Amino acid sequence: MKLKYILYTYSILFLFLFVNPTSAQSGKETLKKIQTKFKSINNFSADFSQTISDPEGKQGGKLSGKFSYKRKNKFIVETKNQNIISDGTTVWNYDSRQKRVVISALNDESTSFSLERYIFDYPALCNIKSAGIDGKEEVIELVSKDNNNIEFKSAKIWKTSNDMISKMEIVDLSNAKYLLKLNNIKTDQDMPDSKFMYTPSKGIKVIDIR
Repeated sequence: MKLKYILYTYSILFLFLFVNPTSAQSGKETLKKIQTKFKSINNFSADFSQTISDPEGKQGGKLSGKFSYKRKNKFIVETKNQNIISDGTTVWNYDSRQKRVVISALNDESTSFSLERYIFDYPALCNIKSAGIDGKEEVIELVSKDNNNIEFKSAKIWKTSNDMISKMEIVDLSNAKYLLKLNNIKTDQDMPDSKFMYTPSKGIKVIDIR
């Protein structure tokens, strides 16, 4: 019995020392592939859907539309009644129903659409690990080391065979879950910087909270 207990203890120790580091290493390797891909492209466009669930798992909202991305945190989210536009510094949130635009600084925004934050900025503040394989896609997970520094507890990222992001699942500090899916991705389209700016037309109420 004593010998079996010793062998069992060493087996557990072996798994801890060798399996866990391998998982962490593969997560970092997968992240590096995603980072390399994003550095190699200038922009992309995609169809998107985003669902939001409360801590109990009840779905509380859904968005869908077009998503455009350009390097240096430029992005556009286009839905039926709302457009969110970022030039990398400023965010314009335009609501066509209320005929108003809210202007804020990107650094003050908590948004899953700022992909570069999750790819390049947040990993240094997180533990990175492999979350396995989903179909043909690799999944990695960023787990916050200190919840006071960033606005989420964890973020899972799905990587396609050509190293693009197809899905992100973010759990915020209140345990609400945001699931972003990207489809029909097209890279290096004609996207001038002027596309990622917004000038309110006459009659639009402007709320500037910068």
